[in-house]
Amino acid sequence: MILHTMMPHELMFPEEAGFSHFETLNVQGVPVLAEQLDEGYRIVRILSTNPYDFLRPGLAPGNVVRHAGF
Repeated sequence: MILHTMMPHELMFPEEAGFSHFETLNVQGVPVLAEQLDEGYRIVRILSTNPYDFLRPGLAPGNVVRHAGF
């Protein structure tokens, strides 16, 4: 992908807003972006392209998934 822009690289790809401390997990067969906690993983974002995955209440952002739950 080529970006034709005059904006500096720092504005296009800011480091402080990155997702370096998140992990990509497969929860119930759905790819999600999650943050590790002491009690499991907190779902941050659903990475699926299936619109029905966004309607599943167990995959809502903010839900904590236990380690044995995937």
